[in-house]
Amino acid sequence: MSGALGVVLIRKGLKPIDELSKTSSTVTAHCLDTRIPTESVPGELHELVDNFNEMLSRLDDSFLRLSGFSADIAHELRTPLNSMLTQMEVALLRDRENTDYKDILYSALEELRRMSKMVYDMLFLAKADNGKITPNAEDASMAEITASVIEYYELAAEDKKVEIALSGDGSVHGDKSMLRRAVSNIVSNAVRYAEEGSTISVEISESGGSVCTAISNRGTTIPAELQARVFDRFYRVDTARREGTTMNA
Repeated sequence: MSGALGVVLIRKGLKPIDELSKTSSTVTAHCLDTRIPTESVPGELHELVDNFNEMLSRLDDSFLRLSGFSADIAHELRTPLNSMLTQMEVALLRDRENTDYKDILYSALEELRRMSKMVYDMLFLAKADNGKITPNAEDASMAEITASVIEYYELAAEDKKVEIALSGDGSVHGDKSMLRRAVSNIVSNAVRYAEEGSTISVEISESGGSVCTAISNRGTTIPAELQARVFDRFYRVDTARREGTTMNA
């Protein structure tokens, strides 16, 4: 009787662990929303269950970001590919002058450069995540770094009839290429979403040993409920871009 009672008690005590094992076996890449309620397990296992649920939440968030990133890359690559395909198909419909072929090749070359930059950016992120990029820190002028970025985007800004005003300066110590990349990401978005005929303000200020670069434009405001996620990697406020669909012009 003692042995039988011991078996019953052991089985009862191991039941929560058995349920935890069964739940974990149902978790897949397509089913990461499963959570184990702590009410069904003894107090000694609450910490283990909480950690398990937090792990699932992190995995779920990571998979959502990767899914959104894949959709964004597919959308970005589809646009230049479709453009080149259309140009080549039109060019082959009839014989053309050499100058026409040159124009088509130059246009295709521009699209290929865009695609090359996308691939380079993806490789940069992969190397950064694996600690394979060593920053080359040196003293630099933030105004000079920002001015070089603004010069690069002047043509895009002119097409939208947007002006970029730079003011202030500050001395920084860091990797110039990475600083230029950080400023470029924000300026490119500012130009892309700025209202036509508006001015993008870039203000640099130095105070207390730190340098602040503030970039502001006039355009559509990001909803308050989404502002906390704008610094999440691969996140897009534009739902059409996140889902990989084409936006109507």
